[in-house]
Amino acid sequence: MITDSNTKINQEEVAYRAMIRMIVMNHFRPGDSLLETILAEKLGLSRTPVSHALDRLLAEGFLEKRSKRGYFIPLPDPMDAEHVFSVRQLLEGEAAAEAAAAFRPEDMDKLETLMQESNNSIKRKDKELFSITNENFHLGIAKLSGNPYLERYVRQVFWRSNLYIFFFDGFYRNRGNSIPFQKTPEQHQRVLDAIRAKDGILARRLMQEHILYTYESMVSVLNVSAVTLGCGAD
Repeated sequence: MITDSNTKINQEEVAYRAMIRMIVMNHFRPGDSLLETILAEKLGLSRTPVSHALDRLLAEGFLEKRSKRGYFIPLPDPMDAEHVFSVRQLLEGEAAAEAAAAFRPEDMDKLETLMQESNNSIKRKDKELFSITNENFHLGIAKLSGNPYLERYVRQVFWRSNLYIFFFDGFYRNRGNSIPFQKTPEQHQRVLDAIRAKDGILARRLMQEHILYTYESMVSVLNVSAVTLGCGAD
């Protein structure tokens, strides 16, 4: 019975990661529907883990659902993006500050490894790996805060913000080898240095500046795309 349970969880994680991979690689766009039956067939999985993975993306704010259309990727909404990133600044800034207060030397090993992976993913122009290491970095800091409520809401707002990042940030938007210079590794490193120094005030400020930079780097593209795609269309 334990093996069966673990298998179900693993299949759900496979489906979840595969959907994110398809979105990162531009197989889906805002407004597209994600149909359970088609995804299950494409991924070679039963409908149950695919359904659970879709529900997970729905709960995290990445997908929305309407009775007649099922799951779909929301159209861009500049006001929603502004709200999401402002809340993300507050939550992740606080998470960084609390992580600094709770810091133990052994906590740094995993995050330093993630930094190296993040640098490598940019050098290799590997969007999927970069998305994973970025997720692990931000959610890892939230976990280090030791506050389970903060960790829960950081996760939710992180994924909602990725709805915009995956489609409108230059790193993901550009195809092939045309990838703009990235400040993310440098900004991540400065946050880590502040946490390691147990400087909560600095860690909070640097994390908030990093998230603001991410938002400002894509907001002009987001605004144009919202008009083009028909923001608020049903």
